[in-house]
Parts: sequence; structure tokens; C-alpha cells
Amino acid sequence: MNPTHNNKKLGVAGLSLISINAILGLKNIPFASTIGPSAITFWVLAAFFYFVPISLIVAELATAYPNQGGMSTWVNRAFGKKASFLCSWFFWVANFTYYPSLLIGITVNVSYAINQPQIVHNTWLTTVISVTIFWVLTLLTLRGTQMSGKLAAIGAPLGVMVPAVLIFGFGCLSLFHGHPSATQFTAHSIAPNNLSLDTVMFLSTLMFAFSGTEMLGTIAGDVRNPRKTFPKAIFITSVIIAGVYILGTMAFQFVIKITPDQTATALYLFADQVTSEFHLPFRLSQILGICFVVSVIGSLSFLILNPSVMIYESGKTILPASLTKVNRVNMPVRLIVWQAVGVTVILLFSGFVPTVSTALNMLTLMATLAFFIPYLFLISAYIKLRLTDKATTRPFKLKSNLLAYVIALVGLASVVGTIVLTLIPAPHTTMAQYAPLVAGPVVFAVLGLWFYHAGTKEKRVELKKAS
Repeated sequence: MNPTHNNKKLGVAGLSLISINAILGLKNIPFASTIGPSAITFWVLAAFFYFVPISLIVAELATAYPNQGGMSTWVNRAFGKKASFLCSWFFWVANFTYYPSLLIGITVNVSYAINQPQIVHNTWLTTVISVTIFWVLTLLTLRGTQMSGKLAAIGAPLGVMVPAVLIFGFGCLSLFHGHPSATQFTAHSIAPNNLSLDTVMFLSTLMFAFSGTEMLGTIAGDVRNPRKTFPKAIFITSVIIAGVYILGTMAFQFVIKITPDQTATALYLFADQVTSEFHLPFRLSQILGICFVVSVIGSLSFLILNPSVMIYESGKTILPASLTKVNRVNMPVRLIVWQAVGVTVILLFSGFVPTVSTALNMLTLMATLAFFIPYLFLISAYIKLRLTDKATTRPFKLKSNLLAYVIALVGLASVVGTIVLTLIPAPHTTMAQYAPLVAGPVVFAVLGLWFYHAGTKEKRVELKKAS
């Protein structure tokens, strides 16, 4: 995009709306609620040990190196092309399992928005709806970052903040009207008293709910005055997201108690309970369904674009020219389309899973492992650049080197711990459920290395012939 067209670039409000819509997932509230009141403590721990370190790291890197490409650009500067390509590759393929979990969720939302909740029980119908929505949004995304910004401008306020206010508002009304709480909140119940492998793995999943800040670096070239805009937008985003997760979980648990097999429809069970308690003249579940549809549509456009931009920036001298073709608005059209093909294949396989909630939980777990691998590259690059690149001006910077390294190591320990814990099978996990979790990242790593070596070999041959 032409950098002189500042009036078309994103400011603090636009960048904040995109990031809130891309990171904040209200479906994480019922998931967190399955563990009870101690979820509040786990949200605080996830924010402190993961979200805060990553946000500070991204704010510093994005303002020091405000180039299109984000994480891949930073890793390339620290470790070179190979590490940059593998980081982008993992980030790209990780979304192949993350998108289906979002799409299955949006199908549930559509079913309640049109007041046809029985659709949720038909896994193949949900699959068809998910595939259709994803391809429509993919084609819209090819029109550029401004389209993503417009969708987010609608999706964040209506699709995220309105439901968050409704959930918290009705939770408070239930309290003030003397309705009995579905959950007992005490100092003892809020504290994580029953620490086990399951509860620690639960913390890892909540950390995943905070993921997404690093994606803002991929659109730095489309941000107005990124050195000032990024820190402000990240601060606003952090406060809003942490607040919504913690307050929303408290309000949700006050009204309703759920089990893990109800996560796909839990927000609507909450809405039906509220509708019944307050004798509302409308179905709150239908209103929430409409809001959530708008929200996911708003966020998915940016989420579709982001990993493809990363793999394009790091792979344009490695991948075949046919894959790195861009359209008139500089969108890597072939990579985005192939991404849609991969997501479609995974969605079709998910149609064989017995229930929507089971498919949603399985895909979320698969995405968690693959999604955290690029963070190893990100945090390591931050440490390396702090040590070696002292000449670059850093408008936003942790002034104390010791504090910077401690924060980076806390984030790194959280990421490594999450990867290790995710590899430990939970009780009653079948081989069919566990095998894709482990085999997926291994297969993707082998494919990434093969693409890199094949691409660099081809480029060397071309250079040799040219000389």
C-alpha cells in the first residue's frame, strides 16, 4: 500500500478494535468456567505470566522494527532466513486447526441467531456452513487490510463488547435481585486448591486465550505512526481483554454451572437461563447469536490475512514464485487460497467427530500446541536483539535490561511449559485423539524444512546459472 495515504491507515482506535476482535474470544469464558471459581485466579496467572510479557515484547519490537511482516521480520533480523521461515511456517499451519475451531463456533452462533439450535446436533450441516463462511470471508480478505479494518470496526463493538456487557450486566442483575448464585464464591474456592496435571494444563489453555498480540506486527506497514500507535493500542487492548475475561467469568458462573461437554453451547445456556429468570420478552440467546456472528466475521478476516502475510514476507525468496504471487492490493492471493483449502480439508475431517463440543475441544487442543511453537522464536529473537542490536532506536522500551530479560524468561518458561504439558495425554484420551496432537507438529516441521531446503537449493541453482 502507498505509505503516503495516511488517511487510509489505521490509528489507535482502529488498531485497538482489530486486536480486541482478533484476540478476545468470549467462548473462552464458559471454557474457563468449567473449572469453577478458581478460574478467576487462573485468568490472573495467565495474564501475568504470559499476556503481559508477550505484550511488552511485541510493543518494543513493533515500534523498533515497524516493518510489514511482524514476527517473521524480527526473527529474521535475529537469526536469519531459515529461522524466520520456520517460525512463519508453523504460525501459518497452526491456524489450519485454529480456524476450524472458530468456524465450528460461528456455526453454533448462526444456529442460535436464526433460532434453529437443532442445527448444532448435525455435525455435517455445521461443517458445510463453516466451509461456506470461511470461503466467503477468504474472498473478502483478498481485498486488503482496509476490508479487515472495516469488518473489525463493526465486529468489535457489536460482536464482542455488547455480549460482554450483557453477560456481566445480567450477572450483576441476578446478584442485586437476590437470585441464588449457581457457584459459591469464597476465598477458599477462588484459590486453586486442587492442583493437578489437569489444572495446570487448564492454565496453558487460558494462556492460549490471550494469544494474538504478536499478529499486530504483520500490519505495521498499514498503521499510522506505528511508534506511538502500537504502545497505546496494546495497553488499551490488554486492559479491556483481561477485564472482560475476569469479570465475564465471574458473572457467568453466578448465573449458571456447566460441564466440559457443554462448552460449545454454554453461552446460550446462560442466555436461556437469564431469559427465564427475568421473563424477558425476547430470546437473549438469539441476540447473542447475532452478535457473535458479527464478531467472528469481523475477526476472521484479519486472522485469515495475518499468517499468510507472515509466510509471504519470510518465504518470498524461498517458496516457488507461483505461491508468492500478490494481487493489485499486495495480498498474497495464492497463499491465502491454499490456506483456505487446508482449512476446508480439516473441517471435512471434523465432520466425522460425534459431537460439535467434542470437535471444538479437540481442535482447540491441537491448535494450542502448534500455535505456541512460533513464540519460542519470538521471545528468543527479542532476547537476541536486546543483546546485539543496541543501535536501533526503541521508542517503547523496558529501560532496565535486567527487567527485560526477566520478563522474557518468564514468558519463555510459560511457553515451554505449555508445549510440554500439552504433549502429556489427559486421562481417558484415546490414541485417535492423541496421535494428531503429536504427529501434526512433527509432520509440519518436516514439511517446513523440506520446503526451505528445496526453495533455497532452487535459488542457488538459478544464481549459479545466471552467473
